[in-house]
Amino acid sequence: MIFTALSAFNIFVLLAFAGVSDDSFRAGVVASVAQVQAADGMLMVGEELEYKVSYSFFDLGTIRFQVTDRLVRGNRVVYKATCTMKSNPWIPFVDLHIRFLSEFDESVFSYAWSSLDSSKEKLAVRKLIFDEANRRILREDRTLFSTGARSTRTLDTIPVTGRYQDGLSLFYYARRYVRQEKQENISTVIEKKEESTFFNLMNKVVPAEIDALDYPVETVYFDGEAKFVGVFGMTGGFQGWFSNDVARIPILARLNVILGSVKIQLVRWNRPGWKPLKFSEVRR
Repeated sequence: MIFTALSAFNIFVLLAFAGVSDDSFRAGVVASVAQVQAADGMLMVGEELEYKVSYSFFDLGTIRFQVTDRLVRGNRVVYKATCTMKSNPWIPFVDLHIRFLSEFDESVFSYAWSSLDSSKEKLAVRKLIFDEANRRILREDRTLFSTGARSTRTLDTIPVTGRYQDGLSLFYYARRYVRQEKQENISTVIEKKEESTFFNLMNKVVPAEIDALDYPVETVYFDGEAKFVGVFGMTGGFQGWFSNDVARIPILARLNVILGSVKIQLVRWNRPGWKPLKFSEVRR
């Protein structure tokens, strides 16, 4: 049951095994700027967010998000973000240490994604590049073993109907649009297929409580559904409570797995000038 609940890591970022290496977008980059924000203030280079993942009374591990860079490429601005997921070392038979890298534009559609899944025996690398002109994704898989051996590189082409989200960019996409009122299905790449994630955005302001704060936070609530079965049994509905401010930082999430519900809550943050707003009935 605990092992199945570890799918929460993958649900929270809606894990899609696709990506691109760090150097793939260096060609054509004409500038790199640090400590800047997107036009609406949501994306901030240097922002760090850390979350605790729990299932019932069990502490499963942590997830850490970082916005690492802003690149000007032609007439487009591209942001780079990373996500690191680690399982609790006290959980027997589970050693999860995965790092994701994503590159996306200011509208938060993905250009590229990669995953590094490490263990004592091997490092599994998955990469993806979005070929927008030809509506396809170029995927590469490779495994590096601790013995020094390398697996044969595999290459695949995945057809897509248009712009898409990878697992990490979808996290920021939800933040970008959470204060709108709309329902939409978002193309999401899972393994080697184009799947769909449903968002029900209501701009509904409600309080949310987390262990890191002694007061309820003013948040915007939304829910949705992953219309696929993902890694470790991720499937079905999810709920999110994001801060009702310019940053729209995820405060709390509840996510469904095959055997139940997983809770993910903010425990630490580093974003200059940001403090969670206290919920007040007076403002309602």
